[in-house]
Amino acid sequence: MRASQGWLLTAICAVVLGMAVSGCGTASMVLPSDTAGTALFEQAQTFLADGKNRQAAGAFETLLRNYPTSPHLAEARIGQGRAYYEQNRNDRLLLAVNAFRNFLTYHPSHAQVDYAQLMIAMSFTRLMRSADRDQSQTRAALQAYQDFHEDYPDSRYRDLAENNMREVVDTLAQHEIQVAMFQLGRGRYDATRQRAHYALRNYPQTSFRCDLINLLAESHWREGDARQAGDYYQRLVDEHPDCDYAGDARKRLNTGGAVGSLNGDDPGIR
Repeated sequence: MRASQGWLLTAICAVVLGMAVSGCGTASMVLPSDTAGTALFEQAQTFLADGKNRQAAGAFETLLRNYPTSPHLAEARIGQGRAYYEQNRNDRLLLAVNAFRNFLTYHPSHAQVDYAQLMIAMSFTRLMRSADRDQSQTRAALQAYQDFHEDYPDSRYRDLAENNMREVVDTLAQHEIQVAMFQLGRGRYDATRQRAHYALRNYPQTSFRCDLINLLAESHWREGDARQAGDYYQRLVDEHPDCDYAGDARKRLNTGGAVGSLNGDDPGIR
């Protein structure tokens, strides 16, 4: 316990605050005497502006721990989150999420609540893994963007959030496509369709809709159900005439054995 406490104190003391600090490695250190912690806050802001994000995060943390009545607490929490975010390491990004969530908890009426929610989403976006890996952080990013759009529909950050959200949605859709293709290759056609329907239902904005509809068509085709396959091939051609699979879909339709009669009542792709 003492070793842990000593490490923490050393880390705090190592933050260059531009002020007299004494007793690093011991139980004493000199903090600014003003109860607002203004000098410390300004030094933290300078660190952040200069790209010294580790020092900035430490200075903001020192302020938050030692000046509970400071008028700078809201801005310090925002600044701390930003400082962690800019370090762009997985452990720091998780700390950024925590800092921005604390801001929302303690300052729910602040003018920057939309920014804090956006930064939670963007932190999770940076934590995303490739489509063939675990998608827990990707789903967390999607939820954070959805919360942003629901809670702050008129935010000035709306366009940025929408653009970033597309990457998240496409990664999740690609994950489902990869699993569905694996199932298709092993003749598990029902499982293939379940994955494709799930992605189309839950990620309707994805740019991979053509791929997903093609999986539905191909699974029916391989299963020998030309009529159902034709339904989906026709839909693919109608909705995505320029996509990579459209040419093959037209060839299948022109064989005469895959003529569809899609009636538009499939909830999985609507």
